[in-house]
Amino acid sequence: MTLEHMLKPKAIAVIGANENPGSFGHTAALNALQSAKNSEIYFVNLKHDRIHGQPVYRSLSMLPVVPDLIILTIPKEAVPAILTEAGKLGTKAAVVVASGYSEEGTEEGRVAEAELIAIAQTYGMKVMGPNCVGFINNIAKIKALGYAGTDFDLERRQPGAAIFTQSGKIATDLAACPYLDLSYVFSMGNCAMLTIEAMFEHVLEEKEVRRAGIYLEGVKDAQGFIRCLRRAFELEKPVVVHAAGLSRLGAKSAASHTGNLAGSRAVYEAVFKKYNVIMVENKDEFVSALSLLTAWEGRMPKRANFAGFNESGGDNAIMADMCEKYGVRLPELEQETLRKLKSVLPEFSTPSNPLDAVGGSVTGAVTDQVPLYRILGRDSRIDAILLGTIPFALDDSISEPIGRMMVRYAREDDSVPMLVMPSLEDRRDPLWREELKHHGIAILGCSDIGYRVLGKVSRYIEDRFPRTLEAAVPTKQHLLPPIVLNETESKKALAGLELPMPAQAEADSKGTLAAVLEGFRFPLAMKISSPDIRHKTDAGGVLLNIRSKDDALAAFDRIMERCAAYDPKARLEGVLVQEMARPGFEMILGITTDARFGPQLLIGLGGVWVEIMKDTVLYPCPLGYEEAMAMIKSLKAYPLLTGYRGTEPCDLDALAKAMVRLSRYAADHRDAVKELDLNPVFVYPEGEGICIVDALLTRYGAS
Repeated sequence: MTLEHMLKPKAIAVIGANENPGSFGHTAALNALQSAKNSEIYFVNLKHDRIHGQPVYRSLSMLPVVPDLIILTIPKEAVPAILTEAGKLGTKAAVVVASGYSEEGTEEGRVAEAELIAIAQTYGMKVMGPNCVGFINNIAKIKALGYAGTDFDLERRQPGAAIFTQSGKIATDLAACPYLDLSYVFSMGNCAMLTIEAMFEHVLEEKEVRRAGIYLEGVKDAQGFIRCLRRAFELEKPVVVHAAGLSRLGAKSAASHTGNLAGSRAVYEAVFKKYNVIMVENKDEFVSALSLLTAWEGRMPKRANFAGFNESGGDNAIMADMCEKYGVRLPELEQETLRKLKSVLPEFSTPSNPLDAVGGSVTGAVTDQVPLYRILGRDSRIDAILLGTIPFALDDSISEPIGRMMVRYAREDDSVPMLVMPSLEDRRDPLWREELKHHGIAILGCSDIGYRVLGKVSRYIEDRFPRTLEAAVPTKQHLLPPIVLNETESKKALAGLELPMPAQAEADSKGTLAAVLEGFRFPLAMKISSPDIRHKTDAGGVLLNIRSKDDALAAFDRIMERCAAYDPKARLEGVLVQEMARPGFEMILGITTDARFGPQLLIGLGGVWVEIMKDTVLYPCPLGYEEAMAMIKSLKAYPLLTGYRGTEPCDLDALAKAMVRLSRYAADHRDAVKELDLNPVFVYPEGEGICIVDALLTRYGAS
């Protein structure tokens, strides 16, 4: 896809330009004029002769040149005619600001949006929007923005991140943060023709784009989205995502805003985990994460071990609590480090991590903190220094002396990265924020926000285990009802995976059962065979420890009677007879297929515990051995699997290998498998393997 006419236009025309403060046409005109060094700017309006000192033309046809890009700030009803006129002239790109299209959820809105797409396709034109405010290209120094953004200084603002949003307000809010280095800011609106995924892919390879921030209200092109995340991972360009609309009310709001449907939080989290994306929860976190990544550009530590530094015992205790809460690691300092700190600090101090500098520059006990920074930074266990208590607020007299010490240390060749965690909310001094950023020192969001973001960035830094970057995005849509297989059919479908399962057979009558029993060893398990009863135990459809033929024949009758009473409409196909598996640690393995991102592997505590404890993890298929082990280790129950209080460690190697095979099966059958439950899966002690006791497979209906 070529977007040169859109992103690097030689001529821009603002349709509906005016001088009415607060209007889209006024703002778009002012922003366009700031691009005048790099593009010819023209204004079109029926009612004015001059706007902002520029001549105004009555129509596009009257312009001396054919514009590469038009910005339409006119009412929705006028858009089709202007778009058609531009297409006939040869214009190849347009930004449509007007709303009232598919985001309204009405047939009228959908038809109007389809009309725009049809016009654009007729003339080979690319359209951004509708329901958007446009973009900033800070590399080519172009502003095609119909709302706010006039303070964004194309001459002074440094490139760095590409920002992609559907929301115009969020795009311009982020552009207004002067301490974020930005290469692009895109407000994509409804993404009717140009999607976030397409724009992301188009600019991702540019050297000036060193990280990305995405405010997401839904994914239109899952394959393209995954392709971008994979490529960003390969290029080691951090991606920060705020996925909105994941709550019930949020999904409703997102749908009314852009016409998109949001997805499951668990699935988004799984996809972002696979491609090491930093997922944030709000705009404060979004800005804080990008701020840290901006300041640490070229200085990103390889590990995430921090030395905490405070000027009071109270703040020290708060830092220790918050770091533990959000997974920010404060390792014990080396003995040599403690000895050196003791020699510098007052006699009554007790050095530790985090470090209480006992008042430091405030009381005069330590008038120069740089020697303390050096000692901490030279500890081989430390990768960065985290400074608390210093707010760098406006008109704060302490900012100058402490800031100068931090900058002096940051300039030293062997210094480690630093960052500031303000203890109180306040307006930050913009001069000090810029000075510290210039020396690789970020000021994070206040307290809870800052620590949460630091924990997420820490995981980004260290989450470098080998992974399978392949995706299994579905290629079909399914309109027919799914088909639930019974346990026998489900296990037959998995036969080629070499997953250990007990010997079993199905009996549709007591006569058949008597013949089946000849080849089985007691004790047995007997279970109802029905595609309509998913929870066999709840229905009274499971009997265990059957120890004789007579007991088995009696069990057949009891199971059929109970299940008929439980669900009179259920199809009862008989009873499944299975040799009893010896007990093991009960786990669940499963597959759930997301309509956008494809099959996700699930692991968790099994048996009845799956509903009670809800200790499960999702991850996109396919996955490799290291990813499977990482999933297992992320479970709250992981310590129980490793040998807890005298129990034997479980065979996690066998469990992980089964997960890999299962994920490959799901990926290869992405358009067939809807769900799969293997519960329970018995995991035995190390070297003794696993056993899959029960299976239930749901397939998509054949189309």
